Amino acid sequence: MGAAQAGGLEFRFNDAPARLYSAAVKKGEIDAATAESIRRLPETAAMVRKMRLKDADAFIEYLRGMGRDARQVELASQLQAEFANEKDGKFAVAAAETTRQLKAYLPPEFSAKLTVHFLFGGNAMGFAFDDMHDDVYVNLARFTQATAEELAEVVSHELFHAVQSHVMTAPPRPPAGMAQAATGKVWMNRLLYDLVQEATAELFSHPIADRPVTPFSKRGKERIARNLGRIKNIAALMETSSLRLLLAPPRDEDHYDRVYGILFYGDFDDMGYDMGWVMANAIERKDGKQAIYRLLQGEPKQFVLRYQQIAESDPALFRFNEDFLAAVRAL
Repeated sequence: MGAAQAGGLEFRFNDAPARLYSAAVKKGEIDAATAESIRRLPETAAMVRKMRLKDADAFIEYLRGMGRDARQVELASQLQAEFANEKDGKFAVAAAETTRQLKAYLPPEFSAKLTVHFLFGGNAMGFAFDDMHDDVYVNLARFTQATAEELAEVVSHELFHAVQSHVMTAPPRPPAGMAQAATGKVWMNRLLYDLVQEATAELFSHPIADRPVTPFSKRGKERIARNLGRIKNIAALMETSSLRLLLAPPRDEDHYDRVYGILFYGDFDDMGYDMGWVMANAIERKDGKQAIYRLLQGEPKQFVLRYQQIAESDPALFRFNEDFLAAVRAL
């Protein structure tokens, strides 16, 4: 697939892994030559890392399992048909829509060359790694029912994570040798950092809430409605999680991830995404789209504190409690 450009940002779609993976699933078997082709793809290593598999052969076995699932075979067949209509199909329209969406948030001076790797399979709709600044991954198995606009919104969400990795400082991590008991501020700051990332990227994928339901958007719209209805409780969970990290720091990244996951994993209804969107949307409405980019350049706590300033004069918005805010200011 070709390249597209939004100001100084250039991005291209790489559909080779999705073509190979979905063809193997559709066929229902993976011969030695196909297995070797799968092993050689850099995207296979990314899938192994994201899915926490042992190696590429474990991923190949995963694809074989998909090939025995009639529903997955049908999805693979639908995707192969979409690839056959590439010139005027969903992906060409999505590239143009992604360009439009990103351009609204990026200043002219921002420059990067990014790649969207299309996959088939895995346990996420899309993902990026904070140590790979120029690559994002989108699982097309989740998009056979999506419109081009809906695909573009998720692609824009993931590409904005890549933008963040160019603009934001590295994720906070305790320095080697620091005593666990002394790492509380580091881990709390990390949760705020992750909140900023997901909240601002969610600006791109949240619009499904304001449109008529589609087969693709149904679950997302229902989740958003649930979470907005309990937004004050989610904010309280954010406060509690942050103070837990501060006062009883986790041992390592894996233990931090358990706290992070309560807010940002689908197992718990992606609550942090929708709370974060409320915050980012409030800031955007008050300060404009370019303010979002500027916030990425500052300390994570500035995002929370600016939101709180706005919420103080808007009774429709939730507010964080003072104990939490005092801890945020002290970071």
